[in-house]
Amino acid sequence: MSLQRDAAREAPDEEFIRQLTAVQLQLLHYIAKLLGNPDEAQNVLQETNLVLWRKANEFEPGSNFTAWAHQVAYWQVQAYVRDRRRDRHVFDPELVEQLTRPEVQVDATAELRVALRHCLDEISPKSLQLLKKRYEGGISVNELASSLQKKPTAVRVGLLRIRRALLKCIQHRVASS
Repeated sequence: MSLQRDAAREAPDEEFIRQLTAVQLQLLHYIAKLLGNPDEAQNVLQETNLVLWRKANEFEPGSNFTAWAHQVAYWQVQAYVRDRRRDRHVFDPELVEQLTRPEVQVDATAELRVALRHCLDEISPKSLQLLKKRYEGGISVNELASSLQKKPTAVRVGLLRIRRALLKCIQHRVASS
């Protein structure tokens, strides 16, 4: 009889682990979309997993695990953005909030990508090259500064200006469509 009780107590843990494992890739994509940086998304995913594990007893069996996990991930992204605000290599919290509205998510992603492509076509080749080196090439700001023979602060400011111009362009295009 006590074996049955022990098995009954373990079953929710097994189910929780199964659901948590099944949603990992989806959570990673969601977090990466919010942050715009796959490396940072991996770190936030790990923090999200820790929070989910700590709050496992708060999950209502039979409810939507994926929605619950996404909500926890959203708050972890918000905490990460808040903590990294000085770095300014993350999206504005308002934009993150807009992207996470369920009714807007599917259409907004495609619309934002189209707007981003258009806006990337409008920036100078020099700015585009700087963005590609930093984000596609994964080159650090310090390495970029060294290769350009500039101070890291100047490169950070340059990247910040480019990102702000892109954000303004994207917001303008989305608002006008």
